[in-house]
Amino acid sequence: MTSNSIPWKSIIALNVIVLVSASLAVLFSYAGIFPFTSPLGLYRLLPGDILIDFVWLYIISVLVGGIVYLATPHLSVLLWKTHRLVTGGKYKYSIERYEADVAYGSSIRWLIVPALASLGLTSAIVSDSSIADSLFVTESFDSLAPSAMAIAEIMPLFFILLLVASLIGILFSPAWLLEDAGVIYERDTTGRRVTPDVQGVGHYYLGMLKGFAGLTTLLTYIIVSVQTLNWFQTLPGTIEVPLLFYVLPVVVVFIAPLLAMAPISITFVLYKISLARNIRVLEQKMKSYESVAVEPSSESV
Repeated sequence: MTSNSIPWKSIIALNVIVLVSASLAVLFSYAGIFPFTSPLGLYRLLPGDILIDFVWLYIISVLVGGIVYLATPHLSVLLWKTHRLVTGGKYKYSIERYEADVAYGSSIRWLIVPALASLGLTSAIVSDSSIADSLFVTESFDSLAPSAMAIAEIMPLFFILLLVASLIGILFSPAWLLEDAGVIYERDTTGRRVTPDVQGVGHYYLGMLKGFAGLTTLLTYIIVSVQTLNWFQTLPGTIEVPLLFYVLPVVVVFIAPLLAMAPISITFVLYKISLARNIRVLEQKMKSYESVAVEPSSESV
């Protein structure tokens, strides 16, 4: 495991973009564009004011990264057992070695699916106003003018998205490890020779997560578009709406996955740092199961 496998420049750039974007949102709020004056901060359950809440996002990301560092092999074994149970034990499993960093290289493209999944989960949370209110301080938007109500819809989505993204690494890291470790499965056949159907267990789960992320993101874009259109149609004709209030909901939602990649990247870094260790731990655990064949150790990991 080398530092070259971690795309530091891209990760730093992502986090700078998010910090600037979130800071501008807060700056505009205190300037009166977003009348966000509540002393409770952004997140109802987290102590401190708005600036402290930004720090909390990174603290949570680091804590999740610590969980990923320590618990990912155990969670990966749980996913493997679940796969074996769901498929009725009709597959045989093995771990095939590969060159280090084949799965990820120097790219952070693997953060895109977790970011889209975060957007989908956030959209589901925000759709229930009681849940959204329990997470995000919304009282400050009560005094908004009708022409600015789109802001009250978008700001909870934006900031809850960052919170969800800081947690979602726990969901993806076990599948990442199964993929990186080379845990594969093929149909256990006897008798007549057939062409083996070989797939990765990690790929199996990542495929499902990718489908969920794509579907929920599409639904989120459609819902936000419809809500924005309905909001515009309900405004009295005498109200002049600044162009910003039209553009803001669309821009925030479409760039939201990019912004969500920043807190996920913190967990990703800790995952990469622990990759060699966690592959060894996972192999040791998998060797204890007779149904899993593990290749001899290699210096490539």
